Amino acid sequence: MNRMVLTYILLFVLLVLLQVTVLNDISLFGYATPFLYIYFILRLPSLMSANWVMSIAFLMGLIVDIFSNTPGMNALAATTIAFVRKPVLALVLPRSDEAVSIVPSISSLGLGHFIGYSFLMVILFCVLIFVIEAFTFFSPLTLILRFSSSAVFTFLLVLAADCLKPGKK
Repeated sequence: MNRMVLTYILLFVLLVLLQVTVLNDISLFGYATPFLYIYFILRLPSLMSANWVMSIAFLMGLIVDIFSNTPGMNALAATTIAFVRKPVLALVLPRSDEAVSIVPSISSLGLGHFIGYSFLMVILFCVLIFVIEAFTFFSPLTLILRFSSSAVFTFLLVLAADCLKPGKK
């Protein structure tokens, strides 16, 4: 099997295990919950088929849902960010880089483009997950506080994970 495929499988398993065993139990000040597993979706190659990306994201979200007892919330939010991943990448990438297959990271996109890409994706994911969970706009201040604090926490973890990846020069 290809070494890159094995690396992606290992990263998939590691992030799902980390999410369901540790990160789901973290709740900073009762509001901020990190969702580091979406880092896997963010790191998939840019020219990977949208069907594959959405299928992988759905499977990953479904596994997190099963272990977190959240009926479909993570699967829906993960599949949605997988669906909008290409347009968001096209939005932040320079026009000359759109036809080149890259693995989105700080080293391949540059710090500014990676921050823009990952921040948009994390914000979208957090808004979706908390709107689905609340399924109401009864307490908009609490909803805004939850998704904004979780988005910042998740975004910082995504940046830290990207800086810590093995083999980085």
